[in-house]
Amino acid sequence: MKNSCLLALLLLASPFAALAQTKSTTTTTTKPSSTTTTTAPAGTQQQIEVTEDLDPETGKVIRRTTRTINVPVGTTTSPASTAGSSSSSTMDAPATAATDAQVSTFLRKKTTVSTLTTTGLLAAYDLFTERVRNDRQNWKPADWATAANIMSSLNDRYQQLRGSFSLDDKLTIRSQQGEFQALRTAKQISTQVSDKL
Repeated sequence: MKNSCLLALLLLASPFAALAQTKSTTTTTTKPSSTTTTTAPAGTQQQIEVTEDLDPETGKVIRRTTRTINVPVGTTTSPASTAGSSSSSTMDAPATAATDAQVSTFLRKKTTVSTLTTTGLLAAYDLFTERVRNDRQNWKPADWATAANIMSSLNDRYQQLRGSFSLDDKLTIRSQQGEFQALRTAKQISTQVSDKL
């Protein structure tokens, strides 16, 4: 009887002992109640840097971060510049849907995006990826921006037809979207590094 009371006491006490040993950590972050504006030091001007994170599935912006930096006076500013690099600012601009004429010119095949079927859209993604792979070495930032606009148009049509694709087709399209983003990002990083050298 004495042992059973001791056992019951231990069974009741063990959850409390475990609870006492664990520490719950809660972190709270506070945001400043007001934003502060600062003026640029003498000999510098303020420039806004925008960084965008894209959703790999849709290619759309899921997070946009903006920060203000000070650069020497006389540095050209552009709405989508990054760290003062004007050569990559066109590549960093948010993609807008391309016209059918732009898509046809880029794919080198008459294409009306709004009438593409699932097989036609798969073929358009294949042509797009092939063109990017073959021609990207000689592209300027404007060419990358055009390609991003074409990809945006194809992605918009993909969203409309998404339920009609098989799983294999969806994976193929996702991999082509990811490949384009990887090649584009690699070019942006390469340009930024070469600008700093």
